[in-house]
Amino acid sequence: MKKNLRSGFSLPELMIVLTIMGILFSLTTINLLNAYGSNTLNTTLSTEQADLKQQQLKAMVGDTEGQSSPDSYGIYFETGRYILFKGMAYSASDPLNFSIDLNRDLQFSSIQLPNSQIVFTKNSGEVSNYNANFDNVTLKNINTNQTKTIRINQYGAVIDVY
Repeated sequence: MKKNLRSGFSLPELMIVLTIMGILFSLTTINLLNAYGSNTLNTTLSTEQADLKQQQLKAMVGDTEGQSSPDSYGIYFETGRYILFKGMAYSASDPLNFSIDLNRDLQFSSIQLPNSQIVFTKNSGEVSNYNANFDNVTLKNINTNQTKTIRINQYGAVIDVY
C-alpha cells in the first residue's frame, strides 16, 4: 500500500520561524539606526572643527576674500545651523556669510559662547570674545539623545571634546 505523504511545514512551525525573523529584523534595524545617528553626529562634529580651524587660519594669514584689507573671521551658532562670517561681529545682512545647515536629526542644544559666536582676531587667530565661563558648544542628536561638546580655549584650539 502506498502512503500519501505531504511534505511541508505546519502552521505553528511557520509562525515560530516568522516571529524569530521579525525579532532579528527589528534588533538589526535599531542597531543600524543608532550607528547612523552616532556617525552623523561625529561627522558633523568633525566638519564643524574643520570650519573652526579654517576661519582661524583665514584670520591668521590675513585672507581678504577679495576685499581691500584683511579682517577677523568667526562662526555664529544657531540651533539648526552655523554661519561662517567675516568681521568682528556677525551681521545677518552680510552677503558674504556662508551658512551650513545641520542634518535634520541634529541641533545645537547648548551654545555657551558670548553672543553665540566665536571671533578669531586677524593676524593672531586668538579668540577675541573669549570668556572662560562660556567656552563650549554642544551638538545633540535629537533622535538618540547623544551629545558631543566642544570646548575652545582663548587661542582658538579645541581643547576638549566629550
